[in-house]
Amino acid sequence: MAEQEYDLMHKDDVVASLQLDDLSGAILKVTPSASPELLPLGGSQGADSLRKWWLRRAVPISQGNIAALLQQEGIPSTQRLLVRNLGLSLSDHYWIKPSGSELTWKDVSPFSNAFSSLSEAAAAHFHSPDAALQGDLIKKWLIVDDTRCLLKGNRGANSQQSLNEVLASMLHKKQGFSNHVRYRPVKFTGSASEQYGCICKDFASETLEFIPAIDVVDSEKKDNAVSTYEHFIHVCAEHGLSEQEVRGFLEYQVLTDFVLTNTDRHLNNFGILRDSQTLKFVRMAPIFDSGNSMFWDAPRLPERSDCTEITVNSFRKTETELLKLVTDRSRVRMDLLPCRNEIAELYAKDDSIAFVDSILTGYEKKKVLMERFMEKGLPEQTHLKRSTGFER
Repeated sequence: MAEQEYDLMHKDDVVASLQLDDLSGAILKVTPSASPELLPLGGSQGADSLRKWWLRRAVPISQGNIAALLQQEGIPSTQRLLVRNLGLSLSDHYWIKPSGSELTWKDVSPFSNAFSSLSEAAAAHFHSPDAALQGDLIKKWLIVDDTRCLLKGNRGANSQQSLNEVLASMLHKKQGFSNHVRYRPVKFTGSASEQYGCICKDFASETLEFIPAIDVVDSEKKDNAVSTYEHFIHVCAEHGLSEQEVRGFLEYQVLTDFVLTNTDRHLNNFGILRDSQTLKFVRMAPIFDSGNSMFWDAPRLPERSDCTEITVNSFRKTETELLKLVTDRSRVRMDLLPCRNEIAELYAKDDSIAFVDSILTGYEKKKVLMERFMEKGLPEQTHLKRSTGFER
C-alpha cells in the first residue's frame, strides 16, 4: 500500500504527522505533535476520531457534480480530492502540508489567496476550498469584491431551496435577531427558466473559525443518561460560553425552524465560532442552511395533513419532540413573522415552483400551531406522541 507523509497544520503550527493512503486519501497512521490542544475538536479523541473528522471534512460524493468530476479527473475518492487541495477550507484554519514542504499558511490560506473551483483547480495550479464543502446541493466559493462568498444552487428544477434561504433571512431580520447569515437571491444566467441560487458572505475569517456541533459533541465522551442536546450545551459552557446564551440560541432556532418547517437541522448545520489564536469559543455561529424548509420536497403535504406529525433530522425525531426542548416560548414574536403575501411575492421570482398555494396553506397551519404552543404549550402532546409512533 503506497503511503504519503503529510503534516496536519493549524495555520503554521504542526498538529500531527499523518500517513495517508496514496490511492484513497484516507488516514493510515497518526503521530500527534507536542501540542494536542491544537487537534481539531472533533478529532481530538484519538486516531479513530481524527480519521472520522477527515472523512467528514471531504465533500460528499452526493454533492452536485462531484461524482462526475472524480470520474473525469480519475480521482478515486473525495478524500483523495481533499488531499489534492491540501485539505483547505473557508470554515477553519486546518490544512495538510506535504512532508518536507516549505509552504506556509500565508502561502495557501484561502482567506487571503486566490483560489479556483474544483473543476478549474488542476489546470490553474490553485488549490480549492470547495473540496471541503459540505451538503448535497451544488455550491462553490467565490471572491466578490475581495469578500469570500458562498454560492448555492438547488436540488431539482426550481429555485425553492435557495429562496427558502432568503425567506429565513427575512424572518430573522423581521424578528430583530442579528445572529443569522444574510442570503440574497442570485439569478443563474443561461438557465432555461428563471432559476435562482443564493449567495452569502463567509462567516469565518482569518481570526474566527467555525466548529460544527458534531465536533463539539464528539470532543467529550457523553454520559448515556444525558441527551445530545444537553451535552452540546454542557461542552459549550465548559469552553466559556454562557449556558443561557447557548440555550436561548437553540430554542430560538427550534421555534423558527418549526415555523419554516425546516426538517434538516442536523449537527453539521449549526455550531460555534472559535478564536483561532486562543482556541476560545467566542459565540454561537450565525443561523445558516435553512433551505430544506417550507415543504420543499412534499409541497402537497399540507392539503392532506394537519402538519403535526412532521419528522426531522435533528436532536429529536419529530418537530413536536423538538418543541418540548423550549423553556421560553416568547423567544419568537408571532406578529413579526413574514406574512403569506411576502412569501408569495418571493416565490413569484420562479414560476416553476409547484403548488405555492398548498405550501402557503401549510405555513399558515404552522403559524396556528405555533400560536397554540405559545399560549398553551403542547395540550395535544399525548395525541401527538401516539400519532407519530415515537417513544422516548
